[in-house]
Amino acid sequence: MAAPPRPAQRTAWQVQRSVWFALFLRELKTRFGGRWLGVYWVLLEPLAHIAIMLLIFGFIRHRVLPGVDFAMFLLVGLVPFFMFKNLTLRGMEAVDSNRGLFGYRQVKPIDPLVSRALLEVSLYSAVYLIMLGVMGWIGFSVVPARPLELMGISAVLLMFGFGLGLVFAVATDELPNARSFIRISFMPLYLISGIIFPVSALPPQVLPWLLWNPILHAIEISRGHFFAQYHVLPGISGAYVAAWAVAALTLGLSLYRVRRHRLLAS
Repeated sequence: MAAPPRPAQRTAWQVQRSVWFALFLRELKTRFGGRWLGVYWVLLEPLAHIAIMLLIFGFIRHRVLPGVDFAMFLLVGLVPFFMFKNLTLRGMEAVDSNRGLFGYRQVKPIDPLVSRALLEVSLYSAVYLIMLGVMGWIGFSVVPARPLELMGISAVLLMFGFGLGLVFAVATDELPNARSFIRISFMPLYLISGIIFPVSALPPQVLPWLLWNPILHAIEISRGHFFAQYHVLPGISGAYVAAWAVAALTLGLSLYRVRRHRLLAS
């Protein structure tokens, strides 16, 4: 009598997906853990920024942004920046936060970074859609002029955030105090990336210095793809952002390959 067939062994890709899904659920539970305040804060953070900036800078909307709603101008800059920031900072801390799981053979140090990236992208994509829906209900025009191009530059920015988070996670493994400096550096980055004011309103002599910032390029391109009447600053380049993203991802993966065993042993 023939033996019953053995169940097919799971492929490496199936095991990897299972690990990511399990870590995703763990990150979700750790992030919120039944505390609805945390869920609301993800939505309220960009909303609070928009409300405050409308109060502070609302007077400029008719002078320097003709034909563009200032609230939508802020939204299209704020949400991608928060997503990039969280991908970088939460990715930087992913290895330390999940070190106890590396005793399981299936879990590699890079897996928590992937799961955290999936969580941040999912959360902020939902926030973006919800806020667009709210803005549309209020009466704003919320349909992007070039949605596919907008999705493309957003994907490049996400790749940049993930790559930078991986670089910082590996590079600061033995220098954890450096993470405080990296967190603080996002405040000036927020101010010089054109998030809360149009870059075209700045003095021309400072623009060449600001154009070194790839986040400014990504935000300007996003607004150019969202608003048909928005005039993108001359010198802005999607290729420049892509070059930074590829460089960060390549450097991060290279550092990880060299130091992955040390990350497990730390």
